[in-house]
Amino acid sequence: MRRYSIQTKIVLPFLLLFVFVSILVPLITVELFVWKYNQQFIRETQEWLNVTEDTGYFLDTVKVKQAYSVEIMIFGSDYTLNSTTLTGLSDDEQNYEYLANLFRLKHIKQISEDQAGNTSPITQDITLGGVPYKVFYRILPQGRYYCLLRPMDEIADAKRTLTWSMLGIAVFVIALVAFISHRIGKNLTDPIKDLVGFTEQVADGNLDNACEIKTQDEIADLTVAFNQMTQDLKQSRDKLIQAERLATAGKMSASFAHEIRNPLSSMRMLSQMLIKKPDVTPEQQQSLEYILEEIERIDNIVKGLMDFARPSTLNLQEQPLVPVLKSVLALMDANLEHHQINLVSDFSLELTDFQFDADKIKQAFMNVVLNGMEAMPEGGTLTVSTFKQENTVCLKVMDTGIGISEKDIEHLFEPFFTRKDKGTGLGLANVKRILEEHDGNIEIDSTLGEGTTVTMWLPC
Repeated sequence: MRRYSIQTKIVLPFLLLFVFVSILVPLITVELFVWKYNQQFIRETQEWLNVTEDTGYFLDTVKVKQAYSVEIMIFGSDYTLNSTTLTGLSDDEQNYEYLANLFRLKHIKQISEDQAGNTSPITQDITLGGVPYKVFYRILPQGRYYCLLRPMDEIADAKRTLTWSMLGIAVFVIALVAFISHRIGKNLTDPIKDLVGFTEQVADGNLDNACEIKTQDEIADLTVAFNQMTQDLKQSRDKLIQAERLATAGKMSASFAHEIRNPLSSMRMLSQMLIKKPDVTPEQQQSLEYILEEIERIDNIVKGLMDFARPSTLNLQEQPLVPVLKSVLALMDANLEHHQINLVSDFSLELTDFQFDADKIKQAFMNVVLNGMEAMPEGGTLTVSTFKQENTVCLKVMDTGIGISEKDIEHLFEPFFTRKDKGTGLGLANVKRILEEHDGNIEIDSTLGEGTTVTMWLPC
């Protein structure tokens, strides 16, 4: 089971990275600022000490406090507090042992001895009376300790203000990055979610729709490829269904033709014998002629069924196509004239000879022409044209007949589907099979009340 979505995998790393950077950078910046300020603070205070020593005001603690806003505390060699400018301390904070430990006087004495001759200032940070100080030490004669306490509350306030300001900026940046990452992730994942939903529809058997393309990137290419795969799958499924139908229809047709043709032959023979008898009345003779006509029509239907069921072998020969088409049209000329149909032919002179079975193509072409004629009971125009398109020869037959409804077009090549009163529904199924045996194809485009266009392709 999926634990994290793609959007989470995109947004979370960026967000964590910016959280880390946005918090770490301000903290480092603040610490650098404090370190730099602290160095300046020490140098400045050290200069004050030097000035007071040079001017002789070193031990005048009141004047030093007034001049530099600092506090002075002087301890004896026994760590007792000799004098101080700092007031308002609690009783506990005035205890000399507490102060000695707070100021770490023993430690300062040791450092002073170790750094004899070193001019570097000795400092440390303490908090006294709730105020942070930086203490600067001088060792006086008789082992006394001179401590200058400079308040650092302004530095602490500045540090606190800077820290909160930078953290506020960091929070804003993190929120902005989270929003932008979310939008980027959403723009990437929404088309993927649509594609996943579409794949679920395809898995359920719905191959008629196409997934909408919302972007112009690799996901769009994936969507186009998936749509093409879906269409190919639909065509494969339709071909498989058509093949199953043809196989079933072929078995039924063969069985039906075999069972009906023998009694049909007997009925024709008996009717022909009866019609020749001298005692047959004119009314009876007319009835027998009707019977023979109907038997002939049934026989034609049976022949169609047998042609549909019989496995065919192509007799491929390299030859021109146009003479084959003209021969069919010549046979149909009287029929076209009788139905008041105007024939318009436009045969390309650029067609080269190629391999096809002339008899099969004649059969397919005649079926299409007959369908066009039947679609124009009141007359019209039948246009036949040929042209070459890439590696195929295209044969197009257009009529100005009644047209075919959109819902019927998708069923035209199914065996036994017909809207005609006397049709078997095998004509176009045979045409499609003949063209597919030649590795060709057929398409039908029709508009009700305007006519139908049948386009057939043959590989050359």
